Amino acid sequence: MEAVTITLDGVEVSGYGGMTILDLARESGVHIPTLCHDPNLTSIGACRLCLVDDERSGALLASCVAPLASGMVINTHSPRVVEHRKAILKLMLASHPDSCLVCDKGNRCQLRQLAADMGIGLIEFQRIPQLGVIEEVNPFIQRDLSKCILCGKCIRADQELVVEGAIDYIHRGSAAKPATLNDMPLEKSECTFCGTCVAICPTGAIMEKEKTYTGTTATMVETVCPYCGCGCTLCLGVKDGRIVRARPSVESPVNRGTLCVRGCYGYDFIHSPERLSRPLVKVDGEFQETTWEQALSQVAAEFKQIR
Repeated sequence: MEAVTITLDGVEVSGYGGMTILDLARESGVHIPTLCHDPNLTSIGACRLCLVDDERSGALLASCVAPLASGMVINTHSPRVVEHRKAILKLMLASHPDSCLVCDKGNRCQLRQLAADMGIGLIEFQRIPQLGVIEEVNPFIQRDLSKCILCGKCIRADQELVVEGAIDYIHRGSAAKPATLNDMPLEKSECTFCGTCVAICPTGAIMEKEKTYTGTTATMVETVCPYCGCGCTLCLGVKDGRIVRARPSVESPVNRGTLCVRGCYGYDFIHSPERLSRPLVKVDGEFQETTWEQALSQVAAEFKQIR
């Protein structure tokens, strides 16, 4: 495949046909902020925070959907780019509730993190009317569309990764929002409650309904889901020695940022008081605790007798 060379922030770098400016920037270690991009989803350029300056044409390009072209001269942090990014963020925050201190997303909110990185505090724009919380009967997911930034991640994840088609955009203009067919409750749709939309949402618009722990865990442990043989990778949030949250691994080639409902919510057995923590061997009709070495030796001996 023929190489495509561009100038990125004053440095010549090469990619290949089919790459976007954002792909090459990340491959080259150049950070470009974005809220709607995910490596496992089709890019749509919804948030426009990834704008870059094409100095040859004078155009501002959404780097997540702009393909490489030989000879491009791209500036990712010019004063004009930074000014536009700040304006876009302020508009998002103008339609976002001031509930960061009580929102469970807290320090994991990507919108809040970008605002802090760009030094944005109080917003001088007039507040935009917000959608209300949607009441849900299901026990897993709660939607608060007043925090939705219309990035479309939940819709694309539902359609491209989970392949259910339970949600899509409904209405148009300022009334647009992600919703089910005819705006029915999730429990009356095709939703499988796998939790993929919860994990991929950059804000607190889609959250777990019943939380084991509210806040951000300092420890994340990567492991493999214990249920079926697919081998999906899990990222477990641990607080005080207990698992309080399970999320899919974005980088896993197996599950690519998605899980089924068991993998996402079926970890309560780990801390069950009825869970066996030591092997038991039946002696005279009753189970007695033993060591792993003795249990394995007895199993091996029984297998030899079967042979």
